[in-house]
Formats: sequence, C-alpha cells, structure tokens
Amino acid sequence: MTRAHLVVAAVLSVAAPVAGQTRSAPLPDWSGVWVRSFEEFSNETDRWRNPKDPTSPPLSAKGEAARAASIKALLAQRDPQGNAPAAGTCGVRVPGGMPQVMRFAFGMELLFTPGRVTILLEQGPTIRRIFTDGRPHSADPDPTYTGESIGRWEGDALVVDTRAIRAGTQLTGGLPTSGEARVVERIQRTAAGHMRIDTVVEDPVMLAAPWRYSRTYQRLDDRWYERACDNDRDGGDREPDLTPPR
Repeated sequence: MTRAHLVVAAVLSVAAPVAGQTRSAPLPDWSGVWVRSFEEFSNETDRWRNPKDPTSPPLSAKGEAARAASIKALLAQRDPQGNAPAAGTCGVRVPGGMPQVMRFAFGMELLFTPGRVTILLEQGPTIRRIFTDGRPHSADPDPTYTGESIGRWEGDALVVDTRAIRAGTQLTGGLPTSGEARVVERIQRTAAGHMRIDTVVEDPVMLAAPWRYSRTYQRLDDRWYERACDNDRDGGDREPDLTPPR
C-alpha cells in the first residue's frame, strides 16, 4: 500500500461514524447562555436546609454524619466575625463537580458536535463532556470531579448518565459523595427561551433513597463572564460590572 493509500485509509477510519453517533433529526440549536434565576437558587437552598422538606436530600445515617462533620470543619475555619479565610475560598478550592456544579445561578453553554455534547459552566469554570456516540461506560474508569457522562437522545430530550464521580465531590453543600454516586439528567427545551433539567441522584452510602429534583433555565444572549476568586468583577455576587478598564 502506498503512502497516499495509507493517508486515505487513516482519514476514513477517523471519519467513520460510530454506532449511535448520529440522530435521525439534525442536532438541536440550544445556543445562547442558559441561567436559572438567583431567586430560584436561593429558595432551593433554603428548602434543602430543612430535612423535612420533601425536596431535600434523603440522607442516610452516614450522610447525616458526613454533612455534620463537613459543616463543623467549615465553621472551625472562620474568624470571629464569621468570615472564611482567603486560603479556604480561593487558592485551595477544588474544582466544581457533579452534581453540585449544576445548581448555581450562573450561566452555562451547550455545544453540539457529532457524537458529543460539551457543557461550559461559569462556575469554576468547569467543562462537562457528554459522549453520545454509542459508547458504554468504561469498565475501569478514573474517577473525576465531573465524572464520566454518557448521553443518549430520547426524541428531543438529552438523557445523561454520569458515573465515576470522585469521592468527596459535593452532592450539595456540605454533603460529599462516597465515590459511588450516579447522576441521571433529562435535559429538554420546554418552551421558547426555556429549558428544564430533571435530575435523579443516587449514592448508596450517603443517600437513603434516590434524590429527585427539577430546575428551569432561561436563555440569555450576553451574560457570560469569567468567574474566578481573583477576578471578582461582580463585587460580591451582584450583577457584574462590565465597564472596560482604563
């Protein structure tokens, strides 16, 4: 086989479609920045702090002990005025992980390519890669903060199954995963300019039962900005000041 033949064969092998890679319909247009309202985020936080609220995580005994220990450790790091030390909020902060990273009132972008959906998140910033090319979950994956996400299309809804989430990643504030968590999301457009994500979280160690919740998002055109502890343009979680520097 000549060099030219080898090059053509290599290109064809890369371009060949993988089973399940394509949809019967064109890839959807979910362009724009999707944001949930801060009011919804705040109300959700208040509900989840009440263990009797039906939407709060159904903690197991180990989950309750882990969250209590996490809150105690956090309080021990604060100064007499209740402020967290700078080192605890900037330099040593771990990356945002699943499913906690999806709950904040910050923007996200969904990028569609054949065989993959990529989600960019202002919080972190974190990148999620969701493979839709028909591959199964890895038999021996390396756990990460965002986990291994495999997606499939059910009509116009994207169903995402995320596993291999690193132990200690936050299920929600103060509640770490055991390393055995699984997160299933159903992402779909519900109306013009609106999206809903229905989520089921399982962790046989930290949760006594599957934890289910839904969130709604609104499409915006121009709210994306880099959010980082050393680039606090929003002045303490207020609307960002986009005035160009002098």
